[in-house]
Amino acid sequence: MKLKYMLLLVLGLVACQPTVSYNAQDQLTPQQYDKVMSKIIRYVGRKPEKATDSTKFSAQFDEHYQEQIGLHKLELYFENRTGDSFFLVSRRAPSLFEKYVATGGRFKFDKVDSLIEYEEIFRTWKMMPDTLKVRSYKLFDKMVKGESLDKYLTVNSGGIEYIEFPDANVYYDKQERKWKSKQFGTIEDIVESNNTN
Repeated sequence: MKLKYMLLLVLGLVACQPTVSYNAQDQLTPQQYDKVMSKIIRYVGRKPEKATDSTKFSAQFDEHYQEQIGLHKLELYFENRTGDSFFLVSRRAPSLFEKYVATGGRFKFDKVDSLIEYEEIFRTWKMMPDTLKVRSYKLFDKMVKGESLDKYLTVNSGGIEYIEFPDANVYYDKQERKWKSKQFGTIEDIVESNNTN
């Protein structure tokens, strides 16, 4: 009898494990990884100082964005049945310590691999790598499953840092494909003006 209950317990634990690996290395070939990063880096990466929103796609900035790809890591990736691709990208943040931020979002390609939809759904606070991994992976899983992230917003998180943006002042404009502030400049201006702790 004990063996039967032990077997049921083991089967129950196995059943509770995620059946899908979101790890980008498991989901994508190296060529697919490069394609995804080359398509989204001009949104998720830092824009060159001399570029505008309309010129940032110019070939003259290709070298800058190749450098940006090297500073970012596509951590997690998942494509659902309707062709929506979800991503989690991390990068080192300006800080006195080794801290990183992650951005989670969604995009869709058409039949010729043009990016027809792109949206950043959340950007985390700066965190130590181990903390970021746990918290951002949880947010990604909930995003993929279509669950609300409201309780992870700063105003609702009980002092535990998860999502820095969106907040009451910063929102993502899907038409222009960038974060906007109701009071200040671009999100880059906001992030860079924050202290470096």
